[in-house]
Amino acid sequence: MTEREALAVSRAVWCISGVLEAELVPEYVFSAIAGRSVSHFHQHVFVRPFGTPDSVVWNDVDSWGGAPRVDEHALGLLCCRLRTRFEARY
Repeated sequence: MTEREALAVSRAVWCISGVLEAELVPEYVFSAIAGRSVSHFHQHVFVRPFGTPDSVVWNDVDSWGGAPRVDEHALGLLCCRLRTRFEARY
């Protein structure tokens, strides 16, 4: 990727990290870049909820039965709130 593209991605990750912190108030916000075998750019930005046991691997909160869950409707509402916050910051 070009320097301009890298800067744009960095800014977007910074913005969404702040949005996730403001909306979900997690213990941590993580960012990871991963990719194997196929040349591409792949970045995740995700949260670790408060109360997640230390035994739960940093990138596998979904394996913890106590992780917060939402149904399809609540997920749609969350996405709308995140989008609104992101658009206001970005």
